Amino acid sequence: MHIAIVDDSREDIRYLFENISRYCKEHRVHMQIDNFEEEQKFLSSAKEKAYDLVILDIYMKRNNGDRIAQAIREKYPECQIIFTTASREHAIKAFKVRALDYLVKPYTYEELENALDHFEEVYDKFLHYIELKEGRQFTKILIKDIMYVDYHNHYIQVHTTSNVVRSYMPFDKFAPVLRPYCQFLWCYRNCMVNMDYIDSLDDKDFVLTDGKRIPISRAMYQEVTQAYANYMFEYVNRRSYI
Repeated sequence: MHIAIVDDSREDIRYLFENISRYCKEHRVHMQIDNFEEEQKFLSSAKEKAYDLVILDIYMKRNNGDRIAQAIREKYPECQIIFTTASREHAIKAFKVRALDYLVKPYTYEELENALDHFEEVYDKFLHYIELKEGRQFTKILIKDIMYVDYHNHYIQVHTTSNVVRSYMPFDKFAPVLRPYCQFLWCYRNCMVNMDYIDSLDDKDFVLTDGKRIPISRAMYQEVTQAYANYMFEYVNRRSYI
């Protein structure tokens, strides 16, 4: 996820950068943050890089932020915009360019946190991660990359799209880590599957997009398959409103 901070005040950029970094750590999300003191440098960068969120000061030296926002909106309609300003007078302009939020300086961390939470609600690719101890090191794993998790010889095995991360711990200690993410489903004891990677199911197994078969507990088959059907119904409905 790429975020741009555009503000001609170096102090305000530093404040934003530090607090967005704090948000990432507390909410376990990954963001790449680029800082711009000059609007033209941002616009040049935006030609090469697709930003998911731009946090934009409405008072800039050469162009007002609302003009920059209009240029963003015309070229990159999916990019979200949060305005920062010392005045509430420009709220109507923010509304006209469909800004996601509007922060009045000096704003608190809690106000920024609320704005970023709002961004998370409307952004479909928010990059949450978990952190597991693998050997002597801690490894960050993006939630969206986890296909399924199982257990073998006292090790949690997190199967991702690119590798397998193993961590020595009981499964019941690990499972709560994935509880906030509705895409994960228990399919048998000590195994959770990411439903976003399920390609099909039959009378015994889930078949994942890479062809891997994940068995479904016979005792829980009806409950598990109904939970999967409910998730897919809600997913289709969510996509229809994007």
